[in-house]
This record gives sequence, C-alpha cells and structure tokens, in this order.
Amino acid sequence: MIHGQRALLDADLEQVVGRLHSEETSVAPYREDYRRLLDNHGKMIRASLVLMFGRAQAGSSSEPFAPESPVVTGAAAIEMLHLATLVHDDVLDEADTRRGQPTVHTIHGNKVAIYLGDLILSRYMEIMASIAPTTSFIQEQASTVCEIVGGELLQESGRGNTSVSRNYYEHAIQGKTAALFRLACTTGVHLSVDSPAPELLAAAHDFGQHLGMAFQIIDDIGDFDVAHNSGKPKLEDIREQIYTLPVILGLESDPAFHKIVELRDPLKVLDYLQAHPQLIEGTKEAARQEISQAQQALESAPINPKVASILNALARKLAAQV
Repeated sequence: MIHGQRALLDADLEQVVGRLHSEETSVAPYREDYRRLLDNHGKMIRASLVLMFGRAQAGSSSEPFAPESPVVTGAAAIEMLHLATLVHDDVLDEADTRRGQPTVHTIHGNKVAIYLGDLILSRYMEIMASIAPTTSFIQEQASTVCEIVGGELLQESGRGNTSVSRNYYEHAIQGKTAALFRLACTTGVHLSVDSPAPELLAAAHDFGQHLGMAFQIIDDIGDFDVAHNSGKPKLEDIREQIYTLPVILGLESDPAFHKIVELRDPLKVLDYLQAHPQLIEGTKEAARQEISQAQQALESAPINPKVASILNALARKLAAQV
C-alpha cells in the first residue's frame, strides 16, 4: 500500500518540478539566476505534504494530479516560499553554497540576492491569490508568512542571551520552521476539498505543526554531530551565538556552563555536550515526543488510510534519525 502511494507521490512531485521549471521572471538580467534558484530544490518535503494532504480526503483519487491542478500549483508555490526563505538565510549566514551550487550573493552581492528572494516570495503570494478558494485561505497564507518572519526575529532577539528559555526556543522554531510545515498540510486540504471537515483540518494543522517542530529540533542536533557530513557547516549556531535546545538544557541545569558558552568557543561547547550526553539525549526525546504527537493527530481523523500510512512512514523515517 505504501509503495503504491509512494509511486503516486513521486508522479505528483514530477508535476511540481515541472511547474517550478515553467516559472519565469520578466526581469531580464536575472532570468537565469531566478531559473537556477527554482530548479535547485531539495527533497521538497513541504511540497510533498501539500500533495499528501491533497489526497487526505477519504475516497480521493488514486490517479496523479493533473499539471494544472490547484494542488500541484499550491505545492509549487509552497516550495517557492521555502526557497525564498533560503535565499535570505544564505545572505544572513554568509553561506557560499546551497545544495552544491554557489549562492546568489556570492555571485551578485547581497542586494541582488535579497531582491531575488523577495521576487520569489512575491510570486508565491501572486500564485496563491490566483488559486485561493476563499478569502480566509489567502489570509492564512499571509498570516503564516508573518509568523515565519516573527519566528526568525524571535531567534535573532535571543542571540547571545544565555538566559534564553526552552519555551522561548520552542516559540521561535514554531514560527521559523513549524509554521510552514503546518501551512503546507492545511493548504493541501483547502485546495482539494470544497468544505473540509473540521476534524480533517485539525489533523492537518496538528500533524504539520508537530512534524515541523521535530524537524527543526533534529536539525539543531545535527549542528553538533561533527562526525556526520550532512553537507552543512557544523557548529554554526553556537558560533553565531544562537542557542538551540541542547545548549539551553545545559544552561538551565548547570550555572557553570554559562561561562563556557560566554567564551564563544564552539569547540569548548562541543566538548561540554560530549561530556554530558544527557543533553543531546534530552533533545532527542523532545523530538520523539513531537513525532509521537504528529502521529496521534492522524489516529482519529477522517483521513484516507493510504495517505495516513505514508504520513506515518514519513514520521517514522524522521524518528529514525534520533
């Protein structure tokens, strides 16, 4: 059953890739850069969530979505929103490469990179407005973008603050990461069902929220896993004085750790975490709890069983990382 659904999802993702590739900008000097950004997508997890929840209604079709389907268009738009945030992140993080390709700011400078990110973001909003089934749908899109930016600002305002709390961290990642996962899931439902059942929307909301929380927590753990080459720089957060959950748990439990963190030496922080494995384990447990809550959200919801199976498989795959 999962194999068949996976094949269907792969076919739908091909449609999304084609939709992204068909996007063009009228700003002639940067057409190739715009094209390269949209073609340099990753695993498209968020687009996949749109597609899967586009089939969440019981009795939904087992045929691939048509290229012009609102669900395919919405999945491509959600991926564009994600890509826009990555362009901005690369400027802020001074990243040289993204998925094996040079970042825009290393080629054209920060101004062009930021404007290209804004251009992709603007196009995302334009696409969503063109397929919005209701006014409340577009309001949800816009308010979630505000939430994502707010989460980034919360994280930034906590930079260098060794008194930052676990609650503050969770609030920040709920905005910067989980909000987009949640939006992807609810978008899929809204674009496939005229009047979705409240229980289905609630399940989409909760599944996306908890899966997104787990995703970010696991990503933050990976920043300290220097033995594993994930293609991303290691110890980047602590170098930038961004304190994620492993560090926060240490700060809350050991006043002496504050002095180590304040030295601004990433290797000393890493040494401390390696000497206190309960901090990483506590962070892993937080991720496992979020994944469990995501799975619980599917249990009593009126979801297509085949879709529920592949969503649970996705959650288990994420859980395997911790």
